[in-house]
Amino acid sequence: MAKMKQLLRGQPLDLIHAQFGGNGVRILPLAKQMNIPLIVSFHGFDASKKLASRSYRDGLKEVFDYASAIIVCNPGMCDALPLSEKHKSKVHWVPYGIDLEQFSNDTSPAPLNSFSILHVGRLVEKKGVPDLIHALARAAKEVDQVTLHIVGAGREENECRALVKEYGLQSKVIFHGWKSPREVKELMQQCDLFVLNSRIDSKGDAEGLPVGLLEAMAMGCAVVSTQHAGIPLAIENEVSGILVNERDTDSLSQQLLRLYRNKELRQALGKAARAKVENQFTMKRMHENLRDIYREVSNK
Repeated sequence: MAKMKQLLRGQPLDLIHAQFGGNGVRILPLAKQMNIPLIVSFHGFDASKKLASRSYRDGLKEVFDYASAIIVCNPGMCDALPLSEKHKSKVHWVPYGIDLEQFSNDTSPAPLNSFSILHVGRLVEKKGVPDLIHALARAAKEVDQVTLHIVGAGREENECRALVKEYGLQSKVIFHGWKSPREVKELMQQCDLFVLNSRIDSKGDAEGLPVGLLEAMAMGCAVVSTQHAGIPLAIENEVSGILVNERDTDSLSQQLLRLYRNKELRQALGKAARAKVENQFTMKRMHENLRDIYREVSNK
């Protein structure tokens, strides 16, 4: 904290914006000491799993008392955070934004050899990748030319690999590990379907609003995800994507088969997904929202 104070001393600061609740708790004493307005943003685990800590919750209440603005990436966080009615008046919903120039669906590389499903994200419990493999195994009993591309790594990787071996899916599941943003975009361009099987994990950890999902939508991918956290804010079911309930592996498998068999539906969903991002989840709009909040706090 001393180093932070030294860094900030003499700087013409109008405000401090803390990303994640934990950073807000840590920097609160300095903001008070220097009499600088504080804004705090929440992104996922800091508004779910981390709330199990009583000291963290108590620290947040002090942050909320002092903060000039509280930013959430999905409004549902307000139900989990320890917000009083007074605190709620400070809350702003600022959706994440995608740089549309970086995620364009204008180019179309040659498709992969089979119907390709893409997952991008850490291999951790809240991403639901083992259940995605279960769903693929059920779907693969009815169709042959299907491949699941898994991008990412994490503590569930060994479990996922064991499931692939158990189901005899070695020729249908490709583990890519971590890929560069350019490589991920190439896979998004080539995939027929993007799936994010998110859920609340056993420790209460939840998504905020997954950026990877928004990126896939910006690429014009047909997407399947879950009724979880901020995801329904981005995906209107049966319009800009398909939503299934958390942990409903049967429904997930049925939707994989449905979209495998219906290219027209995939194309319609992908087109609507791109439009949804263009209308609501652009980088430009996010920056404008933040600028307006900064201006409001600075003027006060």
